[in-house]
Amino acid sequence: MSVPRLPFTEQDLLDAAGAKSYGRGEGYLGAVANLIEEDPGYVSAVVYGNDTYAVALEYGADGLIGDCDCPYGEQGHFCKHCVAVGLVFLRSVAARPVEEAQAAPFDLRAYLASLDPHELVDLLDEAARNDPDLRRRLTLRAARTDGGAGPDITSIREHLGRALRTYGYLDRHGAYAYAEAVADIAETLRELYEGGHHVAVMDLSGRALALIGGALGEIDDSDGGITVEGEALAELHAAACAATSPDPAELADWLLAFQLANHDWPELAIRDYAESLGDTGITHYAARLRAVQEGDSTHDADRWLIQHLRQDLAEVRNDTDAQVEAIADNLTHGYAYLRIAEVLTAADRNDEALTWAERGFAEHPDESRLADYLTQRYSAEGREADTLKIRRQQFRHRPSVALHHQVLEAARAIGELDHYRAETLHLLRDAAAERPTGTWAARVLIDVLLAEQEYDQAWTAAETFGANLDHWLNLAEACRTTRPAEAMHIYLREAAVLIKATGNHAYARAADLLVRARDISRTADREPEWQEHFTTLRTEHHRKRNLTAELTRRGLI
Repeated sequence: MSVPRLPFTEQDLLDAAGAKSYGRGEGYLGAVANLIEEDPGYVSAVVYGNDTYAVALEYGADGLIGDCDCPYGEQGHFCKHCVAVGLVFLRSVAARPVEEAQAAPFDLRAYLASLDPHELVDLLDEAARNDPDLRRRLTLRAARTDGGAGPDITSIREHLGRALRTYGYLDRHGAYAYAEAVADIAETLRELYEGGHHVAVMDLSGRALALIGGALGEIDDSDGGITVEGEALAELHAAACAATSPDPAELADWLLAFQLANHDWPELAIRDYAESLGDTGITHYAARLRAVQEGDSTHDADRWLIQHLRQDLAEVRNDTDAQVEAIADNLTHGYAYLRIAEVLTAADRNDEALTWAERGFAEHPDESRLADYLTQRYSAEGREADTLKIRRQQFRHRPSVALHHQVLEAARAIGELDHYRAETLHLLRDAAAERPTGTWAARVLIDVLLAEQEYDQAWTAAETFGANLDHWLNLAEACRTTRPAEAMHIYLREAAVLIKATGNHAYARAADLLVRARDISRTADREPEWQEHFTTLRTEHHRKRNLTAELTRRGLI
């Protein structure tokens, strides 16, 4: 008996989804409805879960692709709903008569080519009336060509206003459709630009960017699709300005007004318009920006934006002092000092840069990037003692394993490794002894001692100051041979805690720990003791079937 040829396999579904989503998809077979093979290589359906989800599968030479509008699918994953549709489709194909399953696919393109042009127009017009996306694309295409007479700029402008103006809130699905409209408009304007219609593109792209900027506050663009597609419009606007050479003062006024009206996106940077503005436009822009700065700006967002625009302007004018002045308007965070130091370093004003960095670190010792800048400068100048001073100050402020390593590296460079190693450990022990604030220092102390393979000291620290599960397990693993009985008891103790927590993941971890405890008991000649504990655990939790399954899987019972 002949078997129908399958377009893809269950293994293809497993490879695309992964074992977890594949297993969940098997439970959704009865939730698949409205499955349609619209064309060879394309299947659509709906799946009923927490919501009703639209699913599409494409298969062919490029492999198997799934699309679903569930939250997991919208992140680009081949989800359980895609798996369910694929499995239902495969079973349907397998149940077909062989002759039907192997029939040649219908050639839709050849059929359309055979139609009378008037009939084809009627079909396409009907499809466009039922599909807003298709209608939008056809309308734009028609406006671009205007029956061969050239682009109909007025129609494109009107369409742009309709497509990009919003009426209330748009959720993620609405944002996806809006992003498609932005992409279609960008494609249209790109074609106009390549056709030499630069003035029209400058006007239309500026209008489009303003509409998008005004609409974004009412759109859930968490996927970023609108801003990604909108970047093409921003690039087109800057390119069209460069190609048309508009009045520099008018362009400067438009650019500044746009920037002040759109705090987040679209972000049009003056550097992208420097060529179009020229010296005259940049000077005019600077005067207007200064007037805005000196005006009454009460909102923090406005002040931040003005500061940002001043920095960009100073960078375009290659004015180091103006850049420093703009950044220094807000020194409430350490990164501002670092930015000033970097700007001065780029201008070969190294002494000033170092002074700013040292001042910033004195006020913001928690700014690690500033500390890294200083230590690089000190090391380059052979000032290892100053490098050590910075690292010690960081370590005292917020101890960590990484900073402990950096302190020791700096101490090694001046030949004082043993002294400062003892100092850091003493500091950690003192901090760990403080209650209730010493928990973090205790964890760092144990991690440091484990990293240095000082296992006995680490064990003492854990007993003295307390330790979390991971620390105890790391200690048990490190001391399997030197402290076998204690290591075995840690594994048994933590396994019991996990079992009481319940849950398949906890049971799996507990079973692994019980295996480790058994292995240690055999090498340390303490297997009866392990068996006694194991029997007690099994008796106490014998009703937990999933736990029993995990223990059986590992050969413990």
